[in-house]
Amino acid sequence: MKNYQTYKAFPTPVFHFSLENQKGFNEELKKFILNLKNKKKDGIKKSNQGGWHSPNFDLKNDKSVLKFISVFEVYVKNVVDEIGWKYDSDRVKIEAMWSIINKKGSFNIQHNHPNAFLSSAYYVKYPKDSGNIKFFDPREQKTIRYPKIKNYNEMSAQIVEITPKEGDLLIFPSYLYHAVNENLSNEDRIIISFNVDIKYR
Repeated sequence: MKNYQTYKAFPTPVFHFSLENQKGFNEELKKFILNLKNKKKDGIKKSNQGGWHSPNFDLKNDKSVLKFISVFEVYVKNVVDEIGWKYDSDRVKIEAMWSIINKKGSFNIQHNHPNAFLSSAYYVKYPKDSGNIKFFDPREQKTIRYPKIKNYNEMSAQIVEITPKEGDLLIFPSYLYHAVNENLSNEDRIIISFNVDIKYR
């Protein structure tokens, strides 16, 4: 059929960046994270099942963390601009940052990040088969009742699964539910996540 138009109303974006020259940056991150893990061996319990979840990083006083923030802020600005929000460096702030290490057999259950506008995952170390990230359609009614799907595409799919690589950064709306598949490799999967808030007067 010709002469028709499809409006993809209210899309939910997941921005996928690949950082250039990230090898040295990742080594610095990995050293920082492993040092933190040695100090906070128990970690905390969130969505992680079997993995280690760090406490939130010190965003104000730790010089290493401030360096990490300066790298990620460039990508946050890009996302805010592309979405169409007003960017103000005094109000668009990384509010929380942490790390997760998933050893073999570990995974993350479905969750989202309330009280933020954007959330992220940056891949410091990603061995093959160490766990893809999955995003779930936020329109609840669509997942409750649906016909048999003949062709999985961006309109019919209820789950989008992404296989990242080391140095990749994903930024997405914080309301978007996501999960991480089980780490089937014999190596650790190491990521950093952060939330972004936009302050109002």
